[in-house]
Amino acid sequence: MHIRWIFRQYYRDPYDPGTRSLRIKGKRSKERMVYLTASAVGRIEAWLTVRRRDAGGLFPPFTPRGRHIRRDEHGRIGFIDARTVSNVLAARAEQAGLDEVPKAHDFRRTFIGELLDAGVDLATAQALVGHASPATTARYDRRPERVRRTAVDKLATPDAVPLPGAAPRRRTPGA
Repeated sequence: MHIRWIFRQYYRDPYDPGTRSLRIKGKRSKERMVYLTASAVGRIEAWLTVRRRDAGGLFPPFTPRGRHIRRDEHGRIGFIDARTVSNVLAARAEQAGLDEVPKAHDFRRTFIGELLDAGVDLATAQALVGHASPATTARYDRRPERVRRTAVDKLATPDAVPLPGAAPRRRTPGA
């Protein structure tokens, strides 16, 4: 899921904890379901107790220290923006002692890589992230060559049997 898809999610947009899903509008306003892990549902439920059920962005901007949700001049909850996400990532990177601040897209890359590492097929990973082409999803494949070799080793090939009427090949010396 692209972080920009989250930016414009309204609270009223269908979030269903029963099916662990969130309806997202992606590129060209194409709607699709995003499925959440059980722990993500727990986090969203905890977040909704803080955010409350007021209309507005599902993930709104907040004050720099994270103490208050920002509202517009009419008291409506706004929408999170790229700057807020970058600020949160920078603060968390500092807390973790990281030398480099991750970018939001790094999480998408990690998600796809983790799916493929876990053995999820490329078509399913493609559907989960909303790529139109499997080639786009394949670019995120970080599995090493040994995994690919092991995959080929799982194939069973029949033993070679000479064709009926075919003369056996003779080896010529020096060939």
